[in-house]
Amino acid sequence: MDSLLTLSAGEYSTVEIVLRLAVALTFMASLLLVLSSACVARSRRFPLILSSVALGGAAWFENGVWQSWQQAFELAGNSYAVTGQLLAPQDRIIAWSLGVPTVLFCFGLALLPGSKNRGVFVQLGVTLLLLALAAPLSHIAALVLLAYAAALLLVGLSRHAPEAGFVLEARLSVGIIVAGALFTSWAFWHPLQWGGGVSGELVRGEIIHSAIDILSLVVPAILLLIVTFRLLNRSGSSE
Repeated sequence: MDSLLTLSAGEYSTVEIVLRLAVALTFMASLLLVLSSACVARSRRFPLILSSVALGGAAWFENGVWQSWQQAFELAGNSYAVTGQLLAPQDRIIAWSLGVPTVLFCFGLALLPGSKNRGVFVQLGVTLLLLALAAPLSHIAALVLLAYAAALLLVGLSRHAPEAGFVLEARLSVGIIVAGALFTSWAFWHPLQWGGGVSGELVRGEIIHSAIDILSLVVPAILLLIVTFRLLNRSGSSE
C-alpha cells in the first residue's frame, strides 16, 4: 500500500467539494439563463437560450470529472488510495469546448447588429465552431482559434457595437477566458511544481483547473445575462 498514491481525507474532500462546486455553479448558471429568457423581449431570448443549452452540456461533462475523481480513489483506513481508475481530463476539455465558444458567440449576437455585421458573424461562428471541434484534439490549434475569435469579437465590438457603454462585460469575459486558456496550456507543457509530492501536485492541480472552469464558464454567462438586462432596460427607457 505504501507504493500507491494516497491522499489524506482532507485533501480528497477538498478536491471533491471544488469539483462539486464546478458542477453546481455551471448547472445553476444554465438554469438561470433559461429562466431569465422568459423575462426579456423575444428578440433578446435566443442568446440566453443557446448559452443555457451549452452550459447544461458543460455541466454534464463537469459531472463526469467529479465522478471520475470518486472512482479513482477508495477509502483505506484514514486515507484514500488510488484504485487504478483514470481521471477524466477529456470531460473537462469537452465542457470547455461546449460552453466557452457558445457564450462568446452569444455576446456577438447580443451586442452586434446582424444586418451590418453579417461577415463578422460568419467568420466568428465558423471560428468558434472550429474551436469547439479542435479543443479536445490540440492545445495549439485551440489557442490560435481562440485568439482569432477573440480578436474578431473585440474588433467588431469596438467598430460596430451600437451600445458602446455595454461592451465592458464582453471584453472582461474574453480576457478571463483567454487568461484561463493560456494558463491551462502553459501548465500542460510545463507541469507546475507545487511541492508536497505527487499527491500535493494532483490536489492543487485539480483545484486550480476547476477554478479556471468556473471562471471561464460561469462568470462569462452571468456577464452575458447582465448585458442582456442592461440592453433591455435601455430599450425600455428609450420608449
